[in-house]
Amino acid sequence: MRKNQLEFTYMRGIAIIFIVLGHSIYNSGEGFPLLLENLLRGGTALFVFISGYFFHRIFYKDFDYSKFMKNKVQNVLYPFLVVSLIGLFCLCLRWIFMEHQSLDKLLLSIFYTVRNGYILYPHWYIPFIMAVFLFSPIFLWFIRCSQQMRWTLFVLSCVVAILLHRPIGNVNFIHSVVYFMPFYLIGILYSQDEHIVTRFGSIFTALAMIFLVVSLVEQTYIVQHIGNYHKAPFEYNGIDWQFIQKLCLCVLVLNFCEWLSGRSRLPWLVEVAEMSFAIFFIHPLFDMMFNATATLMRFRFPPGSAVTSVLFSAGIFIFMMVGSIMAARFIKKRLGNRSRTYIGW
Repeated sequence: MRKNQLEFTYMRGIAIIFIVLGHSIYNSGEGFPLLLENLLRGGTALFVFISGYFFHRIFYKDFDYSKFMKNKVQNVLYPFLVVSLIGLFCLCLRWIFMEHQSLDKLLLSIFYTVRNGYILYPHWYIPFIMAVFLFSPIFLWFIRCSQQMRWTLFVLSCVVAILLHRPIGNVNFIHSVVYFMPFYLIGILYSQDEHIVTRFGSIFTALAMIFLVVSLVEQTYIVQHIGNYHKAPFEYNGIDWQFIQKLCLCVLVLNFCEWLSGRSRLPWLVEVAEMSFAIFFIHPLFDMMFNATATLMRFRFPPGSAVTSVLFSAGIFIFMMVGSIMAARFIKKRLGNRSRTYIGW
């Protein structure tokens, strides 16, 4: 059983590219192509899928809960706290010098930000994934279930997620755990029931392609919903087409990465994959830098159109991606292995 599979390295690199692309969209809903935006949003699902796969592939056989959690605290929670403090410091500078907030209002802004459980918006993922890791005994039980029970539970979890939608502001991490659980479970199933995946791979691929197209068209042109679906847990607001699309995308991206890994080795994509968590932690800081600079220079983006929206989004993506990579390399060079505690790489 292979543990370090090149296709999953490629998938991790593509996942972080998807995430940064989703956070680079300029002129959302007012010029940026809606179909493309719906495809790019929600790339976090790819990360969850990969985590589930490696939970079974690497950790399950000799699982040690205390050791597992200690590793996650050191390599996931600590960098989250460090970068969050930097992000909060930058926010305070903006509130003081750009928005001229009084001390009372500043303290209130800090309180309302911290109570969400994260400082920088993309970092809602960390409290959520740490909760997933805490619930590892549940996934151990899932792995030990019969094959029929595992797939039944997976299907039921999908139905729940489709009706549940993501939490408002991604603040409720337990809500997020329930919503993203199918992505974690299908990652486990792809590892544990590899023989089924291999046997019916062409069928899974065909179905994933069909449902990807159907869900994209339904969400974009019929329901006319932009991006991820968010709501309170016990309200009904229709079907989450974005969930269906991203579940299919996990299958298709993995298939593409399997095809790609058999034909070429891409050192640049391997490097992006290796520093993916660092990019995830750092890129919101460059987003803040970009917005602050644009505000100080009183720069206004041109009116929305498909061409200008895509071009400016590409520029924002390059700025955040290249900036994050350069910052991660600099920190890694300065701190060596200690950098893992600060930026996750």
